[in-house]
Amino acid sequence: MPGHEITPEVEKFLASQPNLILATLRRPSGEVRGPQLSPVWYIWRDGAFFISTTTATAKWKNLLRDPHCSGIVDHHDGHYVYVAGVAELDDGDVYDLTREIVRRYKTPEEFGPYMESIYERGNRGLIRLIPQRIVTREFD
Repeated sequence: MPGHEITPEVEKFLASQPNLILATLRRPSGEVRGPQLSPVWYIWRDGAFFISTTTATAKWKNLLRDPHCSGIVDHHDGHYVYVAGVAELDDGDVYDLTREIVRRYKTPEEFGPYMESIYERGNRGLIRLIPQRIVTREFD
């Protein structure tokens, strides 16, 4: 069904956009009950979003409690891709994929210092979001 699939045009869009806004669920017993929104860098590959983050972030802790999440990649011209699914978390050796994600965003001169700085912030983990629901807009 159009608007509910990852077409080659959508793949190209996902490869060109800088951020995914990831929505995770806050603690239900907390004072603030809505989703937590986090702009994240990502790589789209093999039907999944891969996101590297420190394991001390709220988004990581939220996903440990409840792995259901959603996200949107949008552009000011009206194109967007909305996804929802269940995140898989990996807090093992995620260095190689983290390097790949960072290479997408940093120049060669920025890359080394940036990699050092993010590993000084704490242990890193990898979020893998495989969409179970997809909605796209403004794609033919």
